[in-house]
Amino acid sequence: MDYTKVLKRAWHTVWNYRALWIFGILLALTTGGRSWSAARGDGDGRFPYSFRAEDLFRFEMGEIPLPEVVSILIAVGVALACVIVILIIAATIARYVAETALIRMVDDYEETGQRHSVREGFRLGWSRTAWRLFLINLLTALPVMLAVFLLLLLGLALFLLVTAGGSKVVGVAAPVTAIGVGIPIILLAIVAGVVLSLLRQFFWRACALEELGVIESIRQGFDVVRRHLKDVVIMWLIMIAVQIGWVIALIATAILLFPAIILLIAVGGVLGGLPALLVGGLASLFFEGAVPWIVAGMVGLPIFILVMAAPWMFLGGLMEVFKSSVWTLTYQELRALESLEVESEQLPRLDASGLEAAPSA
Repeated sequence: MDYTKVLKRAWHTVWNYRALWIFGILLALTTGGRSWSAARGDGDGRFPYSFRAEDLFRFEMGEIPLPEVVSILIAVGVALACVIVILIIAATIARYVAETALIRMVDDYEETGQRHSVREGFRLGWSRTAWRLFLINLLTALPVMLAVFLLLLLGLALFLLVTAGGSKVVGVAAPVTAIGVGIPIILLAIVAGVVLSLLRQFFWRACALEELGVIESIRQGFDVVRRHLKDVVIMWLIMIAVQIGWVIALIATAILLFPAIILLIAVGGVLGGLPALLVGGLASLFFEGAVPWIVAGMVGLPIFILVMAAPWMFLGGLMEVFKSSVWTLTYQELRALESLEVESEQLPRLDASGLEAAPSA
């Protein structure tokens, strides 16, 4: 396989297919593990308690009923949990829609030269294939998670067995046992995660490009990796080197553009601070204590973080597009090589005189 050709084509795709950037940024956002939280007041527009120092004194004196405080904390906790669950679901949907869209858009661009718009990309991504990608990820990750969990239980049981004595020897053996059991489990989990992340690229592309089911996609992707293990490993090592170089380039850019980062902090402070002051001032008309400050922070801090993270999310999105394009082109290249091998085997064999050789007995 021509690795240089794949990398060049992937970079050409990133640079000339701007609609892919949106889906790359979505991937960069949804794979970063970010979460938001929020809180709200009661029905009459006033927060039940502002948790000021005098309220704490009143609580200690028994003036605020403990059941009411507990019920308020439970309600706030349930509300936060619901918001987090909704955001996780939305992020998961966006991730697999973006993954599907990137794979299919890059495939169409390479096969026919067609460039889809962002709207068409969402139509390609919002499909049954996105759900299958999620199921593939879940089905391949669960056995590894279960195995690591069982190993952790085994290690914990061994640790408890060693520490069941109470002598001085146990005091030395306990940390040795914890290290001896914990390190192999951690290394095993890391290796399994790396291998799965590599195999999953081929599982997903077998599903998205060949429209296969979940089990058949796993089987097909694994067969492609098995038949071309050398090419896959070499491309994987190349991508590791590319990502290391990308991180170094980002760090160097941040150092060289440090004045621009200071300016970005100032812009984020202004864009986030003004709405925070406005909302905080309005909240102070209805709330007391620290609640207006909390509301102001909930408005201003996300804006500040968004302004600060926008350039890095954009660059991260470009990297996601490049990685997806590389693995899509790699899959296409390997499948094309397999087709050529099959065609060469089906061609008639000629003898020295140019006539078709008789099949051997």
